[in-house]
Amino acid sequence: MDWHPPSALTAVLRRILTAVLIVFGAASAHAQVTLTQGTNFSVDVAADGRLAIDLLNNIWILPPKGGRARAITQSPISARRPRWSPSSQAVVYQARSANQVQLWLYRTGENTTSNISDGQYFDQHPDWHPDGERIVYSSDRRNTGFDLWELDLATGLTWRISNSDGDETEPAWSADGRDLVYIHRQDGTWSLMLRRRGLPDETLETSTTRLSSPSWRPDGSLITFLRHNEDALSMDMAILSEPLLIRPLINDQDIFVAAIAWRDRQRMLYTANGAIRSRLFNSWTSRNVPFQATILPDEKSKRPPPKPRRLPTIDEPTARLVVRTARIFDGVTSGYRDNVDIVIDGGRITALEARRERPGEIVVDMDDLTALPGFIDGQASLPHELDESLGPLLLSYGITTIVADHEQAADLNKLWSGKEMPGPRILAAGWQLELESISTLSIETESLATSPRGMRYENVRPSDDGDVLTIISGLADARTDGLRSLLGSRQAKLLGKYPTAIRRFTEKPRLNSHSSSIILGSKPNGFPPGIGLHAEFLALVESGLIAEQVLRTSGVNVATALGVNLQLGRIAPGASADLVLVDGDPLRNINDVQNIVGIVRNGRFFSVIGLIERAEKTVSVE
Repeated sequence: MDWHPPSALTAVLRRILTAVLIVFGAASAHAQVTLTQGTNFSVDVAADGRLAIDLLNNIWILPPKGGRARAITQSPISARRPRWSPSSQAVVYQARSANQVQLWLYRTGENTTSNISDGQYFDQHPDWHPDGERIVYSSDRRNTGFDLWELDLATGLTWRISNSDGDETEPAWSADGRDLVYIHRQDGTWSLMLRRRGLPDETLETSTTRLSSPSWRPDGSLITFLRHNEDALSMDMAILSEPLLIRPLINDQDIFVAAIAWRDRQRMLYTANGAIRSRLFNSWTSRNVPFQATILPDEKSKRPPPKPRRLPTIDEPTARLVVRTARIFDGVTSGYRDNVDIVIDGGRITALEARRERPGEIVVDMDDLTALPGFIDGQASLPHELDESLGPLLLSYGITTIVADHEQAADLNKLWSGKEMPGPRILAAGWQLELESISTLSIETESLATSPRGMRYENVRPSDDGDVLTIISGLADARTDGLRSLLGSRQAKLLGKYPTAIRRFTEKPRLNSHSSSIILGSKPNGFPPGIGLHAEFLALVESGLIAEQVLRTSGVNVATALGVNLQLGRIAPGASADLVLVDGDPLRNINDVQNIVGIVRNGRFFSVIGLIERAEKTVSVE
């Protein structure tokens, strides 16, 4: 069975892993809202003095002294990092849509935007060559890490200008076009690199913590860059003297991840503390450049609580089943419960009881295993041509419920709820998560819901009524730790042709788990469900969540968003009898969730070996 991922993912890709909610106060849902602050946005300045910022997924242009902002993009993509052309007649920016990042060009005189990237690549960090005819950027188009490339706008021709081990990103040309600065990362080390015309590349600064956002002073005397400390950023400068000097410039503000924009050799702009800041180079103080960005809130932006729903009852068994394991993570309370029997009648859990002798009852004794609630894939993509044997294969990954549109959903639910060809229940039409209510910014390391110091400004503050926003994960990429082992599993080989792992982030995002209700979804990462779900488990731990929080992303978090929080995602009386039995301690080590021994689905026990063997009978291994 070949896996064919969808050619275009839904708009949720631009909405994953950040929480954006406008403060409406007592205003009508249809009233305009004017923002005067932003979180993690950037600014650039044109030669004629106009400013460009990225805010709420769009690029905005401001007058030279600030004031009312005008949005130049209104598309369903996440637009970031605007850079003015030397002539002030165009703005280049990067935009994330579907499973890619591409470069776009806005021409001020024509008021038009156009995609200038070629192919399905991750092209980002654009900047202009001083001649105004070329764009320099970073790209993964050779699948060997991010390299530096240039694009000739007139011809569309591209060529690579770096080919080192590791990643080369965030390039910037000096004002005379002779020298290039960029960031190089390899093996956990970041370096600020300088390439002078005709000379070997020179390392200006090396750090075991991230360096980013280099920018040339117009006279070429120094380069500013950001140093990422544990809980904040500092702006440093590399003074190109003999000898080279590294000196601090700004370290007393909530600086955002964005390069300094220079009006001239003395006046500079940057973003911090929710604002555009203006400062003289030799000054110790800065001031705000005011702006007003007016938006019309989406009438759906204040989502009502999900309506309670009832899962359909399909082919439930009549016998009682008792499942006994060493420990239970019930999906709701913290930690484990020990010495508890899970009593199942039909397809429902009816009791959690202390262990005792049970003569005459069917007891599945897995005394050395851990019981978890069945995994829910909150947003998945199923192949159009779907073989029924995919059911046991997905079930072997621990997926007992999957949210995905599919024309065969009704028939497959009947088949996969039974004993002969078991699989996950499919929640299709009418069960889709209300994606319109999910936040509107895409997830990137520079567009998270809190600033480097953990602050939330106007565009990301929670609503007055304390609603918790729902966001869908989508963090796994080629650098996710443990992915190679996952792709080499027995089940993965049965999936046939699945997408090659690609780099989706230059830096791994960090999550603030308390600010949102995170839902695990495999669709954004481009892998088929099963592989995609477990890849997200790994990536979510890398992002900073503890294992218990990660398990809830595929449990109670999804169930709550679907309105079935008492029926799925938990091991409790009244819940569906969907269990995953693993060998290990997944609350200590999330990798143990891959050690699945057995599954209980709809009140029936299945061994993973048996499920894989069912799939192998009808799926040829390539």
